[in-house]
Amino acid sequence: MEPFRILEHPADVGFEAHGATREEVFANAARALFHLIVELDSVVPRQETTVRVEGRDPPDLLVNWLSELLYLHDAEGWLVCDFELRALADTSLAAVARGERIDRARHQLKVLVKAITYHQLALEQTPQGWQARVYVDI
Repeated sequence: MEPFRILEHPADVGFEAHGATREEVFANAARALFHLIVELDSVVPRQETTVRVEGRDPPDLLVNWLSELLYLHDAEGWLVCDFELRALADTSLAAVARGERIDRARHQLKVLVKAITYHQLALEQTPQGWQARVYVDI
């Protein structure tokens, strides 16, 4: 099974992320987000940063996780390609994100993602593992 797939939507872009564990689906959702932004193969995990977020429940935590990563991209110029979730509970997460700062000579940005939305948000356990569906504002 692919770690994620892009979903078509009339006004926005979305993705489904899959994983054997909840940690894996959170990491694959982050990969899908950055896949929308840049060719992931062009990003080298040269540096790392710690990310900690909280949420009301697991789906809210997923939105906050992706929003924090988007903030790192927007405010600090990060492109992230590797994610290690070190602690994941229903309402909190601690992870290490690895990547590098944008290098306009090497990184061709694709889509400007404005925000992570709650539109049709889903996070559920399936017989195959975990699945998340997320739409973003572009």
